[in-house]
Amino acid sequence: MNKPNILGKRLSQVCSYAVAMTIFAIIITASNASAQIIYDNGPIATGSTSKNGTAAPAGKQWSEVQSDNGNTTESNTLAASGCQAVAGGNNRCADDFTIPVGETWTINQVTVYIIQVGAVTNPVNNMNLRIWNGSPEQPGSVAVFGDTTTNRFLSGTDTNILRCFNSLVPASNVPRTDLTVWEVKMTVAPSAVLTAGTYWVDFQTTTTAAQFTPLATYVGARNVPLNNARQFTSSTGLWADVVDAGNPAAAPDVRLGVPFKLEGSKAGVAAIPRNRSMDFDGDNISDLTIARSSSATDPSVWWVKNSTGAVTSRTHGTGIGFGAGDISTPADFDGDGKTDIAVWRPGAALTAGFSILQSSTGTVVFQQFGQTGDDPTIVRDYDGDGKADAAVYRAGASGTFYYRGTLNNPGGNVTFVPWGSTGDRALPGDFDGDGKADFAIIRNNAGLAEHWRRLSTGGTQVLQYGLSTDKFVTGDYDLDNRTDINAVRVSGATLTWYLLKSSDQTLVIESYGNAATDYPISGDYDGDGRTDIAVWRSGAGADQGFFFVRSSASARSQAKWGNSGGSLTAPDYPVANFNVK
Repeated sequence: MNKPNILGKRLSQVCSYAVAMTIFAIIITASNASAQIIYDNGPIATGSTSKNGTAAPAGKQWSEVQSDNGNTTESNTLAASGCQAVAGGNNRCADDFTIPVGETWTINQVTVYIIQVGAVTNPVNNMNLRIWNGSPEQPGSVAVFGDTTTNRFLSGTDTNILRCFNSLVPASNVPRTDLTVWEVKMTVAPSAVLTAGTYWVDFQTTTTAAQFTPLATYVGARNVPLNNARQFTSSTGLWADVVDAGNPAAAPDVRLGVPFKLEGSKAGVAAIPRNRSMDFDGDNISDLTIARSSSATDPSVWWVKNSTGAVTSRTHGTGIGFGAGDISTPADFDGDGKTDIAVWRPGAALTAGFSILQSSTGTVVFQQFGQTGDDPTIVRDYDGDGKADAAVYRAGASGTFYYRGTLNNPGGNVTFVPWGSTGDRALPGDFDGDGKADFAIIRNNAGLAEHWRRLSTGGTQVLQYGLSTDKFVTGDYDLDNRTDINAVRVSGATLTWYLLKSSDQTLVIESYGNAATDYPISGDYDGDGRTDIAVWRSGAGADQGFFFVRSSASARSQAKWGNSGGSLTAPDYPVANFNVK
């Protein structure tokens, strides 16, 4: 089997490097005349003290290959990936970035990071660069800038960062000091002017010595969910994902990314995601939220902890989390940019409806809508006015979406859209990115999940993705303003997340969560505009509820918040779970 060109090691070779398995990291930077950094694809430095307590030389920092917080037996084992053209080898490295809808970026420079064993002066003087619209050399992808021959090198600078293999996990080792990280800038001339989309930076050094690009390194995490760097190797003639097999070999494989920054300028205003999940204070960060009820007839208290740690509580609804209680439906119904506390109360026609505590006025509004048996968790903005609409899905031989919009129905009439049949589950989202929710259902086809979508822009889509037994969690995980599907599957004792990115149709697989105790609760908990993988863990006793977040752009985090009487039991319910299907 052909192996990619990488800088890796086993712990018995702590300070040596070997060509073993594939991993790389890129760092790109785009700047205008004032050298403004407009994009950063990930960090490198991990601090002046290594995991085993070794101090870096004076004025230096480590860039230490990581292990997950709390895991003392498994770590990454690859330090860098080959991206050089040398005698007998022709390797390239690439990673992606996304320009949000509404923005245009002008890129003037790209910065990448290079290591060469023992180099004490800048070892780089020749680099070539391409920028792709789409993954490099995939069908339909187009190189929008650069080529494989023109020298784009501008400068190389000592970062005072030393690349180091893990010094503690799974065994303590002394880090070496001869892997200096060099910051290398490349010119983009004429400037690349790019509109919304997902692009890839693809680069190569031309050298007579082995040179590598270090990997993005997040303190306390082997990787982050959207890592998807790629490497081209002449031995295979193919591009392949950069994957760390881990140390020891039994450790799970993880995909890695390349730290990169872009320098240049931005124009336009990024489209603001509508009805951000669980953002009760309007700071564009999902809040940690649970609803507490002791029974199906007991009033529910919403306990909210925001990004600053401030806590608020409001009583609204009855028996949230119990089968016979109200169903939580938090969304921005009044269009003020804040999620409203809201529930749907089952009942007969003309008595069932949404009880909404409006954040803009502090008053409660009741909208009669639906009837017992309906699914009210499909509340979305169906008419594109920036407000969530009262909506339900009614299952049956002719499944039907019902919603009351304000923009397309100023008279308050109800719009109904037949879509679906017996046994289907509703899973709406904005799959075409036009700012309006689309009508979508999940259908069981011989154990496989089929996704049928009726788009607000016209036409339909049918996608086979996941198993009918999976739980499906939607969100914008890749910042392209379109809804992505995440299938959450029980895999033994753990939860495995299968994310299909709408921006480039690539698959991200992450094992995260405990199948016996955890609720999926995706939201944007780090405020970067991307939905994060997250769970709330129901503990074995009082005051033992925990939020665990697998951030899209940083290390995983946890926060103790909520109570439970046992695994997946009352009194608390994580309301972000309300629209998981």
